[in-house]
Amino acid sequence: MKLKQIKYFILISMMLGCSVASAFVDGDTIRIKPGPLPKKVVPLQPLLLKTNPLAILWGPIPFTSEYRLVAEITTGRKQSSQLGISFLTTSPLWKTIEAAAKIPGKYQFIARGWRVQVSHKFYLISRKKYAPFGFYISPNVSYSNAHLSIGLQRFFRQNYLDFRHFNANILVGVQMGRNSRITMDVFGGIGYKKNTVFSHTTSYLVIPYDTEDFGKFYNSNIKLVFGINFGYAIY
Repeated sequence: MKLKQIKYFILISMMLGCSVASAFVDGDTIRIKPGPLPKKVVPLQPLLLKTNPLAILWGPIPFTSEYRLVAEITTGRKQSSQLGISFLTTSPLWKTIEAAAKIPGKYQFIARGWRVQVSHKFYLISRKKYAPFGFYISPNVSYSNAHLSIGLQRFFRQNYLDFRHFNANILVGVQMGRNSRITMDVFGGIGYKKNTVFSHTTSYLVIPYDTEDFGKFYNSNIKLVFGINFGYAIY
């Protein structure tokens, strides 16, 4: 062979060898496609509707009964906001006492009023837990207003005592029921309160009422709180 022919032969042999090697490597390689990443599971945070049937016996204002509805909704993984609205009427316990004492209807207590509560809860929970369950700290503000009168005639003539209760508290509590529809919220705390009473004798005459006879605890600015709310979780 001539030198030029030998060069062509070597070049063609190298090209064929590279093609065969490439085909062999590609055919023998196992390629694994990465699968989809697992989705992060975020538990549902329910809306809680709560009440306390014991508050029907005795409400936040003397001689009253409280029909309470509280709604709690989460605002984050560790926080929630709570709003409570109540209707106040005459306490059934006091009605029982009046009936046992045979007090005539025109001398029986008549009470009508309302209450509003607002809270924001900070839950002390681990990274794997979510509100609204577990231990928490919560600022709480409450305002109550009720009109108490002796007999229906005085009530409709706007002759009554006007009770106004304001308090602001720091609460510590625990809410249970993570794995159930039924929940229980137990809490306690301390705060500031201001109770005022006005005597409403006519449509235009309203004067402060002396509450000294109600006792030192009623007139104190220290508010002690302990309560329980039973609820139902809506997912």
